[in-house]
Amino acid sequence: MGGGLGGMGGFGGLGGLGGFGGFGQQPQQQGDPKEIYKSQLEQLSSMGFTNESVNIEALKATGGNVEAAVERLLNMMSWNHSLSLFIWNL
Repeated sequence: MGGGLGGMGGFGGLGGLGGFGGFGQQPQQQGDPKEIYKSQLEQLSSMGFTNESVNIEALKATGGNVEAAVERLLNMMSWNHSLSLFIWNL
């Protein structure tokens, strides 16, 4: 992975719903995702993202790009919070 965000245009390249389908399918690497994304999972964990299964899904969806995975995770958290508020106010 190179430094910086290159052709992503900042984090804005993830689509209108925070990356839910914004890129389409990334090629999947073969093997144990815990090993494939070991360093990325450690980075996410050190940032406070501790749900390993959710982190793996975000890394798979972004081809292992930690910056894009963080964007995706933050948008998922925001979307889930908004949904919770909506349900609470029904």
